[in-house]
Amino acid sequence: MNVISKPRSGFHPSLPAFLFLIWALLIPLFEGESMVNADGDPSRHIRHGETILAQKDVIRNDPFSFTKPGAPYVGFEYGSQILLTVAHELGGTPGMVVLATIVIAATLALLLWWLLRKGVDPLLAVLTTLVVAILTNIHWLARPHIFSWPLTIALVAMLESDRLPRWPWWAAMFAFWVNLHGAFVFGWLLIGMYLAGHIAEWWWNDDPIAKAAEWARARALVPILAIAVLASLVNPYGWHLPQHVVRFFGDPWLRRLTQEFLSPDFHSHDLYPFLFALLGVMVLLAVRPRPRWTHLMVLLGSVGMALISQRNIVQFGLIAVPLIALDQDAYWKKRIGSSSFATNFGAAARTGITWPWVTATVALLFALAGARGQVAGREVIPDGFSPVRFPVAAVSAARSSQVQGRIFNEFIWSGYILYAWPEMKVFIDGGSDFYGGELLRTHRDIINLQPGWRDSLDAYRINLTLTATGRALTEELLREPEWVPRFCDSTAVLLSRNGAVTGADSVPRSNCHTVRQKTDH
Repeated sequence: MNVISKPRSGFHPSLPAFLFLIWALLIPLFEGESMVNADGDPSRHIRHGETILAQKDVIRNDPFSFTKPGAPYVGFEYGSQILLTVAHELGGTPGMVVLATIVIAATLALLLWWLLRKGVDPLLAVLTTLVVAILTNIHWLARPHIFSWPLTIALVAMLESDRLPRWPWWAAMFAFWVNLHGAFVFGWLLIGMYLAGHIAEWWWNDDPIAKAAEWARARALVPILAIAVLASLVNPYGWHLPQHVVRFFGDPWLRRLTQEFLSPDFHSHDLYPFLFALLGVMVLLAVRPRPRWTHLMVLLGSVGMALISQRNIVQFGLIAVPLIALDQDAYWKKRIGSSSFATNFGAAARTGITWPWVTATVALLFALAGARGQVAGREVIPDGFSPVRFPVAAVSAARSSQVQGRIFNEFIWSGYILYAWPEMKVFIDGGSDFYGGELLRTHRDIINLQPGWRDSLDAYRINLTLTATGRALTEELLREPEWVPRFCDSTAVLLSRNGAVTGADSVPRSNCHTVRQKTDH
């Protein structure tokens, strides 16, 4: 039910527009640098997008590695990669930050708008949106997954609507989603959770009218789920894309070796917000009446997935937290919403306009991207990738010297090498779904000097390494006469097997022992 009237007066921004404006200003200032430098995936996505645009087709066979050259490739992020690449071509890394900022701010504003439309007390709606922002902040990155966030909010809104939308809306959503990012599979699961919730509500409900309504809703979701699955086949890879995504989550080695797929480590300060959110959920379930089964199923499912993989904390924030707000709204209005502050806040929230402010904000962000992240000559968003985080100088020197060889490098640097050294084939990159857990484990064993690491270097005929200065592997190879240093700085050391690599002169070994913190992946 919509209890929020249309704006009555004033040219000031509406509450959703104001929230969009605030996040659009804060995110680039405080998160801009980390959005593109937290890992090597943003640069990898640029290289993929450039390849797709150049060949006017999706990538179907691997052109990037020497470990799996020409192997069949299924890209489940190609649509997002194109968007990120276009943003990069127009505005460099600040363009990518601006695009990511718009998507994240729009997601939060859309969530607030929907909660208000559902009649949630405005103050509670704003606080809920703030909690969601805190929980999703760990993945505020210029990467394809953010494009699934507004679609997730839209899907929850469709499932929560009084009358389910007609089938073309569901088909259009999933046909669009599947061409952006692989999280469309989560959309299937969300529909399944609601289906299970309506069945449970039907089973335990004693009211004949309510019982019939729940059964009708459950029956309606069955064809909707089928439509969602079938619409997901509308992509350049056909059924191979959904199959690939499902298989990806079934590889145990990928789940064990990829940091974001590990279970949450609550000793990490970054995950304290999720821990507090879990404790809050436990308190609410203990002292308040049970939420309806649909919400309980979603809550249990999202908590379970988040405890299995910390990457799913975002899904918990996007769907479970808003549904908790819906369930607690009546109690909130009785205890807090009747206060003078909440009443005045709610009255103010019902005024203002939205689209002129959103349009102006987006225009300002586009101008910032066009200026390559500078305002009045001052750099607000760094233009380029961090020379501390990535081997910028080493790659530049190697390319200028036309270094060639079969390279082994830091896992987190692979995407940057694809981007900045396109003629160099890599051992592995961030597309672990393509390379598989076995190759990822081999990389880990080499980088950590596990038994057999030398044999693996020989087996893959590695004659070039680019690893972190001060890393144990780097120091070990520097002790061996056959490995010759070609470049050193405080970030990276480029080594080659003597006589096996063309290009670049050697440098003194004594220059390459700079102490650096270990950077295991």
